[in-house]
Amino acid sequence: MILVKAFGYTIALAALFTSLAMIIMGARWQKIERSAYAGEKRPWWFILLSALILLFYLTALVRFIGADVKTVAGWFMMAVIPIGWGLKAALVVFNQKGRKTVSDISGDQAWIKVGLARLPVVLIFALLAYFA
Repeated sequence: MILVKAFGYTIALAALFTSLAMIIMGARWQKIERSAYAGEKRPWWFILLSALILLFYLTALVRFIGADVKTVAGWFMMAVIPIGWGLKAALVVFNQKGRKTVSDISGDQAWIKVGLARLPVVLIFALLAYFA
């Protein structure tokens, strides 16, 4: 289960990092967001990070499936979070209207609000990892 915990802590740290970046950078974060979502073709770094996270998830999932003891937090992290990712992909990453909505967020205050709104997710991911 150590790999499942590591996966959970990794996504918690990633969510914390991006949330803090949004809060600190404000409107400057929009340039990064647009490069990831606005165009028809994703940048190489977005594809690489996505592939690495997916590979890490699949490795953790295989370990989780093979584990003798499975916690509710582990089930939540290995089953519910991917459903959320799929929903985000459908609404934002692979949906032109969703990409436009995200890339049209502008202004320091708007990005600060988005960053702050994401902070509870960091806590949830960290707690799931702890109890996995």
